[in-house]
Amino acid sequence: MVSIQVIILEIILLLVIGIVERLLDHPKKTKHLWWGWTIILWILIIFNIGFYWPAYPIALWMILALLLIALQIIHNHEFIYRRYWPVFWRYSAYYALTIYIGSLIISPWLPLI
Repeated sequence: MVSIQVIILEIILLLVIGIVERLLDHPKKTKHLWWGWTIILWILIIFNIGFYWPAYPIALWMILALLLIALQIIHNHEFIYRRYWPVFWRYSAYYALTIYIGSLIISPWLPLI
């Protein structure tokens, strides 16, 4: 179970990381370090609900990545990594944020394994 203190500390951590990200110099094309946000959120998810339960969302994340590849191949008739990675990491960060919020809500009801 995630306590209120842990939730507040995690939100403060995410805010500090967001402020540091804005202070760093970025290339003009990128506004966020999507891969960094994704990794940080997955670490917090594992911290919130343990090592067992995140396996299911991670498996779905990989299936979504394969679907994104298939969509790019169907749409462009080719697969180019330069086009794939920015979209992949952006959607991964949104997905990880959704799972993170879910981990805060559902953690008290998950059985211990």
